[in-house]
Amino acid sequence: MELKHIFDHFYRIDKSRTRKSGGVGLGLAIVKQITELHEGRIFVNSKLNCGTEIQIIIPSKKTH
Repeated sequence: MELKHIFDHFYRIDKSRTRKSGGVGLGLAIVKQITELHEGRIFVNSKLNCGTEIQIIIPSKKTH
């Protein structure tokens, strides 16, 4: 299953893509790191032939 690797650095699901055709495979790895630094959570929901949804939840910080 490809989804278990989507947060890996330099991973591309579409093997036909290259740096010339777009992307280096860092986007979701960076998003995951930023989310975790803000004590958030990231969820992935994917359906074959329908698409993939990424949900990011970052808690709000309360000021006193």
